[in-house]
Amino acid sequence: MTYKDVLKDLKNDCLDNLYLFYGKEYYLIENTIDKIKQKMIDKAFEDLNFQFIDGKETNVDMIINACETLPFMGEKRMVLIKDLECFFGKRKNISDQEEESLIKYFGNIPSTTHLFFIVTNEIDKRKKIIKMINKYGKVVEFDKLVEKDIYKWIERTFAKYNKQVRKQEISFFLDITGYLEKNSTKSLKDLDNEINKLCSYVGDRNLITTQDIELLAPKSIENNIFSLVESIGTKNSEKALSILSDMLMEGESEIKILYMITRQFRYLFQIKLMEKQGYTPVAIGPKLGLKQFVVKKYLKQALNFNVDILKKALEQCLLTDESIKKGRIDQRMAIELLIAQFAK
Repeated sequence: MTYKDVLKDLKNDCLDNLYLFYGKEYYLIENTIDKIKQKMIDKAFEDLNFQFIDGKETNVDMIINACETLPFMGEKRMVLIKDLECFFGKRKNISDQEEESLIKYFGNIPSTTHLFFIVTNEIDKRKKIIKMINKYGKVVEFDKLVEKDIYKWIERTFAKYNKQVRKQEISFFLDITGYLEKNSTKSLKDLDNEINKLCSYVGDRNLITTQDIELLAPKSIENNIFSLVESIGTKNSEKALSILSDMLMEGESEIKILYMITRQFRYLFQIKLMEKQGYTPVAIGPKLGLKQFVVKKYLKQALNFNVDILKKALEQCLLTDESIKKGRIDQRMAIELLIAQFAK
């Protein structure tokens, strides 16, 4: 089940009385809770009919008492428990016996109460309490948005600030922030902050441009590496060295930068070979663990290189790594020489 299903149930007035919300996108969890609260709880009586409980500072009796309290001047009451410790790791405030009591209570929650557990850490789906929530209610994962949904979300978020943004700018914004990248830690909260910053910067101007985004949005290391390798491919050694210098000033280590350059050349080499064998971007993506839009971007960059050059670049990256690890050359100088060799 996803957050979309929860909102659909909310619209159709058929919410369950028990939910567990977890996942990487806490921003989406908060947004979903807010929408439920707006529809279910009268603002005038929110203090009486909406109760937040810190899961690290509570016990089972407090949770049950909160659920058994009748709504005041309304039909529904919401009880929200954040980070109850029995969902993950070691517990300090909930014993095994108390957990069993809570599990038994799940089947007896009053029809006037909606109980929401929110977990900001990873959950262990093997735990009995999670399985029983799934039996009596719903377990909902709030994962990162997929490509189609994140485009719509970005467009709506800019519109919230009365700004327009075209698809090509959204694509550039995603590239530069790295939200869709496999190991990215960027969240919707981060993107919302960047959008807010962009909208403040442009002032009364309605349209967001690529130049605005390039100027203000923070660049991920993946995006910087892509630009560095792009500069190598177009033989612009000055720009490549400038990007390297900026990354080092931002605190990235030489070893990590070399690893990322090597990875980029490896992807380009693999994609180039697979394209020669007749593979399409749709087929290449799953084999390399890359999203289709990333494959298309790499295919475009690969036009700057032939297979032999990419093979030599990969070999030189490995030799450079060996030289650094054996102390034969200064780390920064080694990467600068690598760039100079292939950008000349």
